[in-house]
Amino acid sequence: MIVWSGGDAVNQQDELAKAFIRRFPKVPIDIRVDLSKILDVEIYHGLLDGELIPDVTMLQTSNDFEDWKKMGVLESFKPAEFATIRDEFKDPDGDFSAFRMLAFLPQYARKGVQVTPLNVKDLVNESYRDKLVLTYPHNDDAVLFVYDKLIKQYGKEFLKDLAALNPFFVRGTAGPPLLVGLNGLLGCLTGYKTSPEQLSQSYIPEEDFFISWAQRIAMFKQTKHKAAARLFLAFVQSDEFQASLGKYTVQKTVNSTSDKWIGSYSNTNPVGFYEFMRDREYIGRLRLTMEKYFGPVEGASPVKDHKMIKLTYGWPYF
Repeated sequence: MIVWSGGDAVNQQDELAKAFIRRFPKVPIDIRVDLSKILDVEIYHGLLDGELIPDVTMLQTSNDFEDWKKMGVLESFKPAEFATIRDEFKDPDGDFSAFRMLAFLPQYARKGVQVTPLNVKDLVNESYRDKLVLTYPHNDDAVLFVYDKLIKQYGKEFLKDLAALNPFFVRGTAGPPLLVGLNGLLGCLTGYKTSPEQLSQSYIPEEDFFISWAQRIAMFKQTKHKAAARLFLAFVQSDEFQASLGKYTVQKTVNSTSDKWIGSYSNTNPVGFYEFMRDREYIGRLRLTMEKYFGPVEGASPVKDHKMIKLTYGWPYF
């Protein structure tokens, strides 16, 4: 069975693959990770020429799933725990659903920061000049959504002030949290939740907006290994797997020791990103605005950049 997963680090779905193999050792699985905007184009080509490769896809580009439903190319399926998935994250006909929550959180270095930041805006001041590592917002729609919200909160002065600090830009969101704490870099605005052994610390802002959303997942009518695809969909929405996600579950209720569901904070909106992704014209204009302040996107894709690949596997970037 072949799964295509949106992401910006080649090893991002390794743990998911291992969990599935432990549960179903006789079912072969291959998970390819690449940027969602790359995978969806390949999927459209595969659907058109009848040579679709993935059996299951899970992407950040949530608008694709709505378009595929309209095209009538998705295979409806409702696993045993489908009813427990939050209604706002699934198609009522079972054409697509969601398997886990994601969130981008600001980060600061565990050493070297004079005042612990409480909000995103706390990172935009002179003490962080030449010390911020950021993802190009015009190269990642989820990051772009965060900047859109911050512009609406603080105005375009936010972009001007941020650009004036001479931040270090990279492609992808996996890299910044791993770079914070190295070579004098003290913070980033959007990154994944950090682990205790990292040099950076993620935090949920007290007031400023942060993005949370549920990654959509589906199989197709052209899917070649439908039994395995259904098994995979059932596994990722099972009580067993969802319980392992803690506050990042997509279930309405789940036995967990987590203190608070990530989508329940007042300064996030778990379905706001879906709405944002539907307006492609607005997104195009917003990208041009980001390029005006931060310059063009440079560098290789993070899943092909050898420095980024080494970094996500624990090797030094610099």
